[in-house]
Amino acid sequence: MVQASATLCLVLAGAASAHAAGRAHTQFMWKDGSGTPHYSDTLTVEALQFGYDVLNDKGITVKHVDRQRTPEELFAEETAAAAAAAAKREADQQILNDKRMIAAYPTEHDFVVARQAQLDSIDQNIKAATNSLGVQERSLSDSLAHADSIEHSGKPVPDTLQKQIEALRKSAEALRAYVGRRQKEKVEATKRFNVDLEHYRETRARENALQQP
Repeated sequence: MVQASATLCLVLAGAASAHAAGRAHTQFMWKDGSGTPHYSDTLTVEALQFGYDVLNDKGITVKHVDRQRTPEELFAEETAAAAAAAAKREADQQILNDKRMIAAYPTEHDFVVARQAQLDSIDQNIKAATNSLGVQERSLSDSLAHADSIEHSGKPVPDTLQKQIEALRKSAEALRAYVGRRQKEKVEATKRFNVDLEHYRETRARENALQQP
């Protein structure tokens, strides 16, 4: 604290000496918290706190110095500046993405065909996985029936059959989970398709408007 006060005093003294050497009648004017103006031939802590004007020998303001900001204010300004920079980067990236989209899909038909192909691909994956799941479930059902008949005959179920049943169960569970994920993915892709199609139409309209003479 003592070191900070000493440093502030040196700043005030140095600034005042520089002004005094340059202009014999330089004055500093500032307003306190209530708006009352104050004048001084030297800088004061209060002037730095509220901000001040530098006056020449005719009393005309030649420079204004804003008040010193608190660490909290500086942090808030830095945070706001970082947020603004991030928003600008995002906006610039969106503009670039839109240009690439229009270049890749010159017409709405091109866009719809490409997106529909993505949905069709998901459908095909779901259908293939569902068919595989049916095969696994039938094999599991047959293996369980075989194991049940062995148990009813009073014989122990062979380890190989038990391992086969366990493997079929795990395979069926994995396929069910996969089908569920792909079905959810299809729902989300359909939602995105509708949103992206509207965005494409808006972007295409803007591009057409810019190309008009």
